[in-house]
Amino acid sequence: MLYGFRHSAVAIAIALVVLTAPAPAAAKPGVTVFPGMEIHQGAMVCTVGFVETRLRIAVSAGRCDEGSTVTDSKENVVGTVMLARRGTANEPAAADSAAGVEYEVITLAPEVIAIELLPSGRQLQSIPGFGVQPALPVCHAGISSGQVCGRVSSVDNDGFAIAGMTADQRDLGGPVYTLTDDNRAVIVGLLDEARGSTLWAQSWQAVMRQLYIDARSAGPIQPPLGHTIGR
Repeated sequence: MLYGFRHSAVAIAIALVVLTAPAPAAAKPGVTVFPGMEIHQGAMVCTVGFVETRLRIAVSAGRCDEGSTVTDSKENVVGTVMLARRGTANEPAAADSAAGVEYEVITLAPEVIAIELLPSGRQLQSIPGFGVQPALPVCHAGISSGQVCGRVSSVDNDGFAIAGMTADQRDLGGPVYTLTDDNRAVIVGLLDEARGSTLWAQSWQAVMRQLYIDARSAGPIQPPLGHTIGR
């Protein structure tokens, strides 16, 4: 299984897509992109889930893909959607695909400052193979509420439910992470939706697995800028 960005085939696959994608629109100097940041795409407001500073890409939820240009809350351009997936109930899935997994990959504009720090100041890390189990304490960085925490109540193949944590629609795509004993923040999911009184997050492992499959299946001809899979 290939799950993390760093030191994995995922980084190689996404790097190939990044290197062949057209340059994103220019951004004003000084715009900083970070996990937990509010982003705008058309009429959608979402949250950045993860930033890979070396590859200069950001990851958020696939349902945020309402236009290829991504801006911050002050309409500064921060990048362009390079690849997105929206899961659909009728989508035929490959044997190794995860039905319903959604994501978008944003190529950051050249002048954007990319950092891995959450609003709290902690570095958000991706650790390959880091699993989610029921009762695991998790947090997310909300746009309006700041860091709020709860516990994983149930887990399935593609995601997990979180009890005791609130969010609003703008938090879609934001990072769900756990704090380790040595005070590191490790991403375990992307905030997906509310199901009744329970929040649902897509598993970071499932997202990374699907992202690797999609990048690999693109072959030598990379998907065009703003390409969306599954709709």
